[in-house]
Parts: sequence; C-alpha cells; structure tokens
Amino acid sequence: MSEADVIFAQNTAKDLTKDELSLIRRVRLLQFYTAGVDFIPLQDLPADCPVATNGGAFAEPMAEHELAMTLAAAKRLFIEHHHLAHGAFHQFTPNRMLCGRVCGIFGFGGVGVATARLMRAMGMKIHAINRRGSSAAPTEWIGTPAHLDVLLRTADVFVIAAPLSHATVGCIGARELSLMKEDAILVNLARGEIINEGALFAHLQGHPAFTACLDAWWVEPIRHGVFQMRYPFMELPNVIGSPHNSASVGGGHHVAI
Repeated sequence: MSEADVIFAQNTAKDLTKDELSLIRRVRLLQFYTAGVDFIPLQDLPADCPVATNGGAFAEPMAEHELAMTLAAAKRLFIEHHHLAHGAFHQFTPNRMLCGRVCGIFGFGGVGVATARLMRAMGMKIHAINRRGSSAAPTEWIGTPAHLDVLLRTADVFVIAAPLSHATVGCIGARELSLMKEDAILVNLARGEIINEGALFAHLQGHPAFTACLDAWWVEPIRHGVFQMRYPFMELPNVIGSPHNSASVGGGHHVAI
C-alpha cells in the first residue's frame, strides 16, 4: 500500500484496515467503483489524497430503468395486473401518454442526460436542473437548484438523479410535493434521503393519482447493513419499487475517470 500510485476500491472502510489506510502515502489517485460515495468515511483518508468517483458510469442502464418504471406507472401496468388477477377487466380505464408532456430532471449529469435522451425519444419535453444552470445537452428549459419550485410545478414526470449532499438531503419535503401536479410521477434513482420519507408517504396516501417509483431507499443494505422502511410503502397501490438495482446489468459496470 505504501508503494501504490493508484488504488481502486469499492468502500475503503471495508476494503482496507486502519493499518492499511495509514500506509497510503504516495497515491496519486484513489478511484472508487461506485458512483455515490456519501456513505464512505472519506475523512479517514489522507487529506491530500486525490479521490475520484464513478459518477455517470451507470447512466444508460439507470436511464432504461427510469423509463421502465415511468411507463409502468403511466400505463397502470401493475395496477391492472392486480385487477386482472382478481377477475376485474378495466379495458376502458384511461392510462396516460408520455408524448407531449414534461420530464423534469433534478440532477442533469451523466444519468440525467442519458434519461433525457430516452424521454425525448418518447416525445417528452425536457426541463432540467443542475448547479451550473446550463448544459451542452439539449433541453427546453434548464435552471439551477434555486429554480426547483419551477421544475416541480411543471413536471409530469419528475426524476431525481442528483447526488446526496448537504444541499440535497431532505430537499423534497411536504411543501415541495404539494407543488407537484396531482397525477405526477416521481422517480428516485439517487438516494432516499433526498426525499422526506414521512412526507412522501403522507402525500401518496392523500393523492391517489400521484405515483412514486422508488429505486433508492432510505435504509439500504450496502450503505446501512440492512433494508428498512419506516412506512409501509409497498402496501400503497401508487408505489412501484425496485431494490436499487437500476445499475445491476451485465456489462454495465465501467469506470469513468
């Protein structure tokens, strides 16, 4: 370790012992395989150690996952599957088109841009937010986090693809959810902690036309050692869940340096 120039790691808190961490002296790059490192104690690393994350490496499979969840919500696939299983045939209950509607993307980095490409192919207009308020990728509207309220009011599909940080933790609460359309579809591919868990559950109970598609959860095995929900989300008909597996595809793991 003391001779290493480059280190590849999944989670230095688990991959390396404290004695091994203390040997890192001349490393020129510590590259994490994971896109998000909010759960890794970076303060245990040498202060001058250059750190790179794998942000954007899973963009395409995550974008496909977002599209699948959105279509399942818009077309009422799970709801009508359940009804069919119980003998109900709701042929003329309307579902929704995505074409012509607005996809709002909060976090317009690699995942957000890949998502926009697929949603534009569905005929959706792209509104987005990133820290710069600009992007080379085409959008009908783009703003900064200060314009989050504007995005929330406009979006028919609201995709969270922002990293967890001091600025984003809990930034989607009861007030923000109240700004959204009654029949909006919220898709969280990022981190559960960006949304206030209790506020989302209450909003889903009070707004049955609103759908939450959750790939990211508040307490997950990799980050916390266990999977837990404080509220019974999966008992609600307007929730579609997946076990944070949007990036778990064959050939989908690439290191972006």
